[in-house]
Amino acid sequence: MTGRSLVEQLLDGGHKVSAIVRSPQKLSAKVLNNSNLSIVEAAILELSDKELEEQVRNCDAVVSCLGHVMNFRGIFGHPRKLCTQTTQRLCKAIDKSAPSEPVKFILMNTVGVKNPNSDEERTFFDRIVLGLLHYTLPPHRDNEMVAEHLYENIGEKSKNIEWCSVRPDSLINAEISPYQISQSPVTGIFTGRPTSRANVAHFMVALIESWTLWNEWKFRTPVIMNATE
Repeated sequence: MTGRSLVEQLLDGGHKVSAIVRSPQKLSAKVLNNSNLSIVEAAILELSDKELEEQVRNCDAVVSCLGHVMNFRGIFGHPRKLCTQTTQRLCKAIDKSAPSEPVKFILMNTVGVKNPNSDEERTFFDRIVLGLLHYTLPPHRDNEMVAEHLYENIGEKSKNIEWCSVRPDSLINAEISPYQISQSPVTGIFTGRPTSRANVAHFMVALIESWTLWNEWKFRTPVIMNATE
């Protein structure tokens, strides 16, 4: 749903969008009829390396809003490393496409994943819960692994890729509204503020459009939450 909002907002801003989606019918007729949109109907991990390379070629930004479906099959079924494998393959495709300027790679992750390069404070209770999630829920470990990949394997020295990992708190369906961006969580994992999917998409669009904002947050893991009233 976040990806759907992202596509809509990018098209409203006049951007050309190439989207890899499993179910195009979930997009509105207005979106599907937009001449700036091209669609590949597929599960992204089913595409070949060559097909992915063609999809990212000449793109200024590549965004992944993938997440595991929160049912038994989505949590414990395959692919268990959906986000990590997708990010690895997309980054490889960007490298293969040899862009003239670094491509912005934006990942949607979760506030439950710690910034590997920071001393983020977590409550004792949060540390216990996150430790349990690490060992019992494959999607949580997948989210941790994809963050580790960006920090350890892509880093800040790639000539082809600059990245940002956006960490929303609990996602809800709501319209664009004021929101807050911070470097680290400001609340516990069970006491955080909800985050509109539309707001997450809005921030991602702003990262794509604004070099000032991008230079502030590239190679970082901003936390996004709806603003308090």
